[in-house]
Amino acid sequence: MDFRQLELFVAVAEELHFGRAAARVGMAQPPFSQRIRGLEAELGVELLTRTSRRVALTAAGTQLLEDARSLLARRADVIHAVQRAASGQAGTLRVGFAASSAFGVLPDIVLRFRTRFPEVKLELDDSESLDVRTALTTGALDVAIVRAPFRHEGLTVERLLRERFVLALPARHPRASQKVVALSSLANEPFVLFPRHSAPGLHDTVTSMCLAAGFSPHIHQEASSWPSVVGMVEAGLGVTIAPASSQALRPQGVVFRPLSGAPAHAELAVAFPSSHPSPAAQHFRVLAHEAVSRSGKNTSE
Repeated sequence: MDFRQLELFVAVAEELHFGRAAARVGMAQPPFSQRIRGLEAELGVELLTRTSRRVALTAAGTQLLEDARSLLARRADVIHAVQRAASGQAGTLRVGFAASSAFGVLPDIVLRFRTRFPEVKLELDDSESLDVRTALTTGALDVAIVRAPFRHEGLTVERLLRERFVLALPARHPRASQKVVALSSLANEPFVLFPRHSAPGLHDTVTSMCLAAGFSPHIHQEASSWPSVVGMVEAGLGVTIAPASSQALRPQGVVFRPLSGAPAHAELAVAFPSSHPSPAAQHFRVLAHEAVSRSGKNTSE
C-alpha cells in the first residue's frame, strides 16, 4: 500500500462513483478500478460494495477513509516541515559562544533571529568545557560567535566587528581618577583574565599587548564568565583588559578607562563549517552582520 493508492481510494470513497473519481485524479476508469481492487486484495478486505446503481463504503472502507485522510494530511505536514528545514525556516540551530563574546552584540543577534525565524529552535551553549573548533567540525554546533583570531581547517570565519580595548579596574583604584591609563603602567598590577581555553584569541591578544608594552601580565585570578571577572575586579583582586563593548553591562564598583600604548584591537567573528553549512546557520550569519552594521558598533577607534 502506498500513498498513491490511498489518494485513489479517498477519491472514490468521497465521490462514491468510479467514473467521477477516476476523472478527479486524472486516470482512465479501468486502471483506476484495477488499483482499487489491488488495494482490497492487498488488505484482504472489501472496501466498497458495488452494484450497477451505487457504490458504498463497507465498515472497513469507512475506517480506511478516516485513516487515509489522516495519513495524507500527515504526509503533507512532513513534506512542509522538511522543506522549511531545508530552507532554514524550521528545525534546530545550535549556537556556541565563549563567555567573552557575549558582550553587546550577541543579545541583538539572538533577538533578530528569533523574530525572523520563530520556528527555529535556538540552542545556545557557552559551557566552560566547550571546544568550539571541535564542536563545529563534528557537527555538535552549527555556528558560533567567537573572539578572533580564530582559525581552523574546515571552518569559515568572518569578522563582525573590531573594537578597542579598555581597562577595567576597581572604582577605588588609584588609577581610576586618570582619564587615560598607559598600558605599560600596569606591569606590577595583578590581572583577572578568562582562562586561555575559554577564549584563546582574546587571551593571546591581551598577553601579546602586555609583552609589547614591556611586561608579562601577572594573572592573579581566572574566571570563565564576565560577571565573575567583574566581581573579582570589584573586590580588588586585580584589573582586567576587556573589549570596549563590555562597558555596556555597567557593573557597579568598576570603572573603565581608555588605554594608551595598546595598539591591538578586539575582534568578534562568526564561525561556521565551510562545507555545507546549515541553511539556518547561514541565516544566523547574515543577521549577525546585519545586527553589527545597524548597531554602529563596528569600530576601530
